[in-house]
Amino acid sequence: MIKFDHIEVHVKDAEKYAIFLKKLFKQGRFKKISDNNTYMFLSSDNIHIEIKESKAYKNIFNIESGVGFCLPCLRMKNAKKHLDNIDQLKIIKKIENPDGPCYFFKDYEGIDWHIKDYDIQDIYINI
Repeated sequence: MIKFDHIEVHVKDAEKYAIFLKKLFKQGRFKKISDNNTYMFLSSDNIHIEIKESKAYKNIFNIESGVGFCLPCLRMKNAKKHLDNIDQLKIIKKIENPDGPCYFFKDYEGIDWHIKDYDIQDIYINI
């Protein structure tokens, strides 16, 4: 079973945006999850939004054109095996999270995704 884990949003001020999301969703909570000022917001209906400051990622996207929602994240057991069976994507890189590997891939439309190769809500999302 594939589960939707979270979606990212890249903004100029992560903490300020977390406060905005709490107002927008009327409830929810957020927590700083990394030293580079990244936050995870959790709405009352279990939507996870990872909020990253674009200045922390200035080498990979432009603040003027790169602000916004991006990089949807999925999770499932045997994710690599699953991805290997889909012709319309290309794995770009792999990172190791404490709970297992995470694969970044680009689909046939050029959209970047990532998938965690484990089924649990890890320390980054389980706030």
